[in-house]
Amino acid sequence: MDGEVVRVRWPLVAAVVTGWLWQGPWAVLVLAVFTVASLAAASAPMYEEASDNAVFVKRRAAIAPAANQGEDVAVRVTASESPNSADQQVAVRDLRGVRHLSEPTLGGVSVGMESVRPKRWEATVSAGGRTTTARLLAATDPASRLVPVGAVTGEGVWLPEQVATDIGVHAGDTVTYRVDTLGANPDGVAVPVAGVYATAGSRLPADPPGGIRSWAREQRDFPGDPQATTLKAHLLIGDIDTIERLAKASGDRILWWADAQLDPGTTLAQARTAAREVEEVRRRYLGRMIDVSPVTPRVASGIAQVVADAAGTAEAVQRRSRVAGWAALVIGLASVLAIGLLAVRRRRIELRHSVGSGLSPTSVGALWFVEHLVPAVPAAFAGWALARALVERFGPPGAVTVASLRPALIAAGIAALAGPVTVAGVAAVSAARRVRPAVPVAPRRPRPWGLLVVVAAAVAAVGMWGTTQARGIDLLVPLLVFAAAGVLGGTLVVRLASLRRTTTTADRRPAVVGWLLRRRLAAGGERVLTVVLLATGLGMLVFTMSAVDTIGANIDDRVATSAGAAAIATIPGSHVLDDQPVQQPPEPDPQEGRPPEGLVPGVRTPPLPPHLTLVWRIDAYTPYDEGIRDLVVIEPESFLRVADWGRGPDLAAARDAVRRLAGADPSTWKVPVIVVGDPSLARVDDVPVILPRWGGQLQVIARLSAFPGFGNRTMYIVPGAVVFPHMGRDDPRLRPTGGPPVFVRTELWSSQGRRGIDEVMAPRSIEATLVSTSEQYRQRADYVAARQSRGYDLGVAAYLALLAIVALALHADRTAVAARPGDLMLARVGVGRARIVGARAAELVALVLVALACTVGGLAVLGPMAARLLDPVPEQVPVLRFGVPFAAVAVTAGAAVVAAALATGLAVVRSSAREEEAFRGDG
Repeated sequence: MDGEVVRVRWPLVAAVVTGWLWQGPWAVLVLAVFTVASLAAASAPMYEEASDNAVFVKRRAAIAPAANQGEDVAVRVTASESPNSADQQVAVRDLRGVRHLSEPTLGGVSVGMESVRPKRWEATVSAGGRTTTARLLAATDPASRLVPVGAVTGEGVWLPEQVATDIGVHAGDTVTYRVDTLGANPDGVAVPVAGVYATAGSRLPADPPGGIRSWAREQRDFPGDPQATTLKAHLLIGDIDTIERLAKASGDRILWWADAQLDPGTTLAQARTAAREVEEVRRRYLGRMIDVSPVTPRVASGIAQVVADAAGTAEAVQRRSRVAGWAALVIGLASVLAIGLLAVRRRRIELRHSVGSGLSPTSVGALWFVEHLVPAVPAAFAGWALARALVERFGPPGAVTVASLRPALIAAGIAALAGPVTVAGVAAVSAARRVRPAVPVAPRRPRPWGLLVVVAAAVAAVGMWGTTQARGIDLLVPLLVFAAAGVLGGTLVVRLASLRRTTTTADRRPAVVGWLLRRRLAAGGERVLTVVLLATGLGMLVFTMSAVDTIGANIDDRVATSAGAAAIATIPGSHVLDDQPVQQPPEPDPQEGRPPEGLVPGVRTPPLPPHLTLVWRIDAYTPYDEGIRDLVVIEPESFLRVADWGRGPDLAAARDAVRRLAGADPSTWKVPVIVVGDPSLARVDDVPVILPRWGGQLQVIARLSAFPGFGNRTMYIVPGAVVFPHMGRDDPRLRPTGGPPVFVRTELWSSQGRRGIDEVMAPRSIEATLVSTSEQYRQRADYVAARQSRGYDLGVAAYLALLAIVALALHADRTAVAARPGDLMLARVGVGRARIVGARAAELVALVLVALACTVGGLAVLGPMAARLLDPVPEQVPVLRFGVPFAAVAVTAGAAVVAAALATGLAVVRSSAREEEAFRGDG
């Protein structure tokens, strides 16, 4: 008997292996659902790696051009011994062993003066009786890193253009390098000139076009000028051997180093490996180094810190996207379960026949498993490939490597295998229920699933009011709200249709469409569930698109509020940018009475390019809510051009207020002021203000909660044209007789980033005290997380909308097939096919319209709690204001139209009033 059973089952197995290919649209649907489940599982590891690498790239790009090795993704091994020594050669070999680092380059710089302090020390270069100060710097292949001026010869040192001009030498000439200190060669050392190089700005060597390394990164290590302690020295640059011989012969001392950079395109995981191995090099190098010289050997590297910063931001991104990722996976697996349930309902006759033929539930489940394993295999690879394409195309701009591709393939395979396992389990349970049917003790009652959804949404929404920021699970609140709205809307429509049920007569044939529509809606059944799925899918689509736009606009506004402009540099005073600065007058004699009022003759705001403006911050005191405020003096016309105004209404109001400042009368004795972030002046229009050397009256023209450069510090914005005449000799634009006053801070704002600031500061050799950029604020972990997770959020929303479209199409297919006998009877009594199909189309359109109404209701409920749900940093200003952009409305409306059109077309194809098709079953 067993052999006979085996012979019977093997044909069944062979049939199920190929049978799914002949199931038409259903086979495509199964393959699509399995593929989406695999896609959801595979995308998580790929997305995380791409996000991590994107964060690391941004953090690496944010490193300042002049950052030293301790702040850069670089390594520097330093010591006073020659690179040709045994210890240094071992250190270089260790550095070469660190993975993902470039080939080490050798270099060195004179530290003779620093090593003998406070003794006398001076280094000079001379030729033809003319002398100037200069110091030594060694570089690997200096000719490739310098911009030559004039001819170039083979050996020797390179002189800066200014030094070569001062002492009158060219390439091929000979100069004398001399160190003046105890124990040095008093006659100096003759050395040929290999070439003359160009400088950038002050004394920094210019970078050749397309150069990989920038001299600005090494500027902090350049030696100081022996005669001008505030300046770097002129540099005599040569190769390693030339500088080593010259230093020994002259009595100079060189600090030698070996540099290596992290390779371009290194991922975050590879950078972690490099940081770990650099620490091992540090331990070995310092453990074997015995150096009694004044120069302490060290290993400097910022790789570990940059990796730690990037890892913290990456974790914030993952916390935000992890919920969406799990939601996508759960939805994918739920879709697989739905396919199993639909398959059982679709093939109930086949299941009944299988049980009646003697197949056990286990055998039925095994056959269904084999049948659905066939599409699961290609679905796993298709989901993995599709996930990779989507992450690389629409995900974070980071690399996706083998490190995540392999785990993603395994995850896709597991998710795809869950498909046939789930379907087989559902089929086996259904077969078991038919083998041993339950005793009908009581009639089956419908389960109150709709009530449970409404209660869950109400509890989740009420719970949101007790928080200031959403937790991970709270991000499911929108899904529950739209589902609850669909339950209420769908149930209401069914109840209303039930109240309007009437009959029709032959003399009222034009109303037959309406009668059929009301009758079918009143039947309920799957219609409420269809409305729920439609409302959830369309609602999540419009909400997610609106959320992405709202968060993006809010981040732009907050960056503008914190940063003020693309770049801001704090400078000693505006007079350093003025070619004709006016000196501050001396203190007046107290016996001569009050100092003269009005502008000091000749004082002015320095002329600047259109992308720059000056801002003065002065400590101010008011009697209201005692405390120090920032009195911010601006030039309104240029400030309007340069400041970052974001995208929202708060900063738009600030811009309008600045325009009002621009039209203020310069001769008024009350200074117009914009008050920012000061609740103590909520009902005060005239404000007395006291500066360290001036007191006056302010007239409030606007009260704002946000302003470019505001941060969270109270500010009073005033126009310079009005306030400067009141300040007289304390005008901050004057060149002070001593140092700059401590109560005034002068800032240079640029709309073109740091490049715009360097354009005017580098030619004047001005060093900024502090430079901040909007990009630095934009790299805040919460902002990066919000931006990078939006791709995942939109992907989940798009999938939900697709499920909604499929749900309506399946409903159209099932109802059209199930209604074939009724349609036949209607055709026999004279109702035309056009009216029958029209009623079916009207029903489907009505379900879509009800779902859209539920979507609008859900948005109305979510609007007041949107700030709690979406705001990445609730304590920051301006506050987040939820809005629905036109694009979100258009895309959602388009999805609704597609759903209605597809379902209507399917209903038309599957509907039939022909007798030979009316009783064919489920088709």
